[in-house]
Amino acid sequence: MNSVTTTLTERDDLDLLTGAQAQELIRAALTGTGGDVDDLHVQVDRVHHRPGSGVSVAYRVGYGSPAGQVSEYLVASTAPSARGDEGTALLDDGERQVRVWRHVDDPALPGLRAACDPACVREWLVEAGVSGPDAEVRLEMLSYRPTRRAVLRATAADTVVFLKVLPPERSEALTKRHLVLERAGIGAPRVLVVPVAGVNVLSAAEGRPLANALADARLDPTTLPHPGALEEMLDALPVEVMDLPRRASWADRVDFHAAAAAAALPEAADRVADLEARIGVVLAATPAGPEVVTHGDFYEANIFTAGGRLTGIIDVDSVGPGRRIDDLATLLGHLAVLRDLAPGVYPHVPEIGAQWLDHFSRRVDPAGLRARTAAVVLSLVAGTTREQGMSRLDVAADWLADAESTLTTEPR
Repeated sequence: MNSVTTTLTERDDLDLLTGAQAQELIRAALTGTGGDVDDLHVQVDRVHHRPGSGVSVAYRVGYGSPAGQVSEYLVASTAPSARGDEGTALLDDGERQVRVWRHVDDPALPGLRAACDPACVREWLVEAGVSGPDAEVRLEMLSYRPTRRAVLRATAADTVVFLKVLPPERSEALTKRHLVLERAGIGAPRVLVVPVAGVNVLSAAEGRPLANALADARLDPTTLPHPGALEEMLDALPVEVMDLPRRASWADRVDFHAAAAAAALPEAADRVADLEARIGVVLAATPAGPEVVTHGDFYEANIFTAGGRLTGIIDVDSVGPGRRIDDLATLLGHLAVLRDLAPGVYPHVPEIGAQWLDHFSRRVDPAGLRARTAAVVLSLVAGTTREQGMSRLDVAADWLADAESTLTTEPR
């Protein structure tokens, strides 16, 4: 790492961790003060940028060792450490600190190493009463956001459970949410056991993600629920969750997500700033609606269906008080990017999205709904490829233009 004389920004961090210097940074982390590694290959896998909280980049790394070829999944991060640096390599050039760790040693997720160990997970499944002591356990990492969370699928014979790994204080709050939903009879995964701090072992949800039903709807429209049923699912959330902490919606944090988008696409920074400002104008001119029970991250991956009926919800970390319009905007915003994400799978989804927009526009403020959907799409710009990011800016701009047009033509 070369020293600099100007103030470092998160754009500089992104350039360092994703650019040509990344390989030497990883080499330094692997070798320390001496030695070397042979035939080092470093490939950026995922970029995670949270404005004000640092940049983390995950890499697929390969190199030669006396024992043979080694493949590892490493993370380099400029995020400050809240739990110490055990298991991390700390690189410091006097201007900036970068921490590098093997993903299982994430300093913010102390339960992750055990959750990645089949022997440990086998004991947890026995403790939960869902598997025997001799069962072979297979683990699959479904998602990993450095310093934030990891989700793994664990399979033992015919049993499938999910391991959600969070910072311990967030894991405790998640357990409370699941218990509230379970007592209310909501179709959400149950907490089977909390074996160590920061790890929740969850049952599988009934049915399959709405994303699968959307993919099949081109051939069989009966796989899709009616948009009114989606509202009924939200209506069924228990009033007790109104006592839980409120999470800011994507629209509430449009400044945060705009900063991330501008850092990821510096050539489009002026365009992002324009979108942010115009979204704010529409939001200021439209009602958000009353505070009600919300899911907080209500979109097709977190909604489960079977045979055209809704069966449950997952990823309930954000369940609590909020605005219905934001749950609906979250769903529409994610639908809006599906076709570009997988055009061969979701070519028909824009038509479905238009039908659902028409339905929801009769339930909440139509201009505000469109502007909040634009904010959701803007939040999806960072952390993807440049091409997808630029495409999502186009989608956000289209939604915003529709919001502005609706604002001027609808009676207020």
